[in-house]
Amino acid sequence: MAPKILVVDDEPKWLRIVSLYLSNRDCHVVTALNGEEAIKKVAEERPDLIIADIGMPGMDGYELCSRLRRDASTRTIPFIFLTARDQDQDKIKARKVGADDYLTKPCPLERLAQSVETVMDRIEQARKIPLDRIGLSGRIEEVDLLDMIQTLELDQKTGALVLSHGERTGTLYFRNGVIVEADLRSPKREEPLFRLLGWKTGRFLFIPDAAPERMPITASMANLLFQDLRAMEEHEQEALRSAPQEEPIAHEAAEAGQVGLVLSRLEEVAQKFRSRHLPTADPQVLRILVVGIARSGKSELIQQLVKDLSGSRWAAVGIEEPRAKYRIDVGRIRISRDTVLHLVSVRAEKRFWPVWEQCLPGALAAILLVGSATEESLRHLQAFLKAKGTLAQALPVQVLLSADGSANRELKAGADPTTIGKTLGMPASDVSSGNIQDQTVRLTLLDRLLQQALAVE
Repeated sequence: MAPKILVVDDEPKWLRIVSLYLSNRDCHVVTALNGEEAIKKVAEERPDLIIADIGMPGMDGYELCSRLRRDASTRTIPFIFLTARDQDQDKIKARKVGADDYLTKPCPLERLAQSVETVMDRIEQARKIPLDRIGLSGRIEEVDLLDMIQTLELDQKTGALVLSHGERTGTLYFRNGVIVEADLRSPKREEPLFRLLGWKTGRFLFIPDAAPERMPITASMANLLFQDLRAMEEHEQEALRSAPQEEPIAHEAAEAGQVGLVLSRLEEVAQKFRSRHLPTADPQVLRILVVGIARSGKSELIQQLVKDLSGSRWAAVGIEEPRAKYRIDVGRIRISRDTVLHLVSVRAEKRFWPVWEQCLPGALAAILLVGSATEESLRHLQAFLKAKGTLAQALPVQVLLSADGSANRELKAGADPTTIGKTLGMPASDVSSGNIQDQTVRLTLLDRLLQQALAVE
């Protein structure tokens, strides 16, 4: 069914451009010239999404969004600002009044379409979670934390989502669907937000109307995650600067074979990165993204690569000991005194566009995992590759068709590298197949990726 979109703008030119573009993309478009007219159209048409300007006579876009968010019957309608204003204070205010995205005119129409698709996909997925479970307790392994968080955002919930994982506890506070505080603690120290999202076992409990005591956080979930990732990288650099001069403990097989080759290539890439910048004493942190839909094997691949390359030196999200039964979402590997590799798990579903915006720029390369070559999973990967073309066009990418049984998925007949490559718009030489548990498959894939990174000008 075609989504119904209400476009609100007092500039007839932009109103016509946006309306025609979305109509040609199979959307049913309704228009309004100001906030007051928009309120009436919302009551009459019940749109699935609203795109509005800020500066309009009478009721401006901020007031329009605020009024809709205060009304229980309209508070969950997604809202995108499309405006000529480009000041940070406007973007912060838009977030505070409840906007789902903020685009600046003149906005490429493809970027507008991406925002519409992302918001609609997020809503579709979040609605699959039974809302009667929110407010009760359960086991973390029975839910997807990111999907649960997005459901709380979509339903404009206020309260505290409390999670426990061994001796660790974490609490996310929501106010009208917006995360306003994140409090994560362990027996040793406070921990960054991305560690909580890597927990795969434990308990969850949502407490309605609970409020934090400290100052609110105004950044989005994607910004919070990226801030934590950057803080981890800065901590890594500081730790290496102050470390003794000797090299880290090497894997016993690191001096020869595939492992040694991959480690040497990583040092080559790090040296290439260093040569492009002014001399510095800071170690080089390389970031490789491991991309796939939920339960595609991302965490398992990261864990195995950490074992391959790091010997006894490694760290992972949510845990401190390398137990195979746990899955991880970030792997940290000290290649040498001057080089560290971070492997970061990234979801491929379109609703994670804000995370892509944060993680793609600055990344060294990306591995795309295809655990099940369904039409839906390939559509998500196509969306990710399209975003890569916009955000990091030169980023090297390798695709792995995973036949890993631990992911509990079977590749469809005909899902060969040539077919998948054609579907994703990639050469068959950049697509391989094999089991994540096979070290040769893992290291060959990583070596190809590093060779591509060295070839990038």
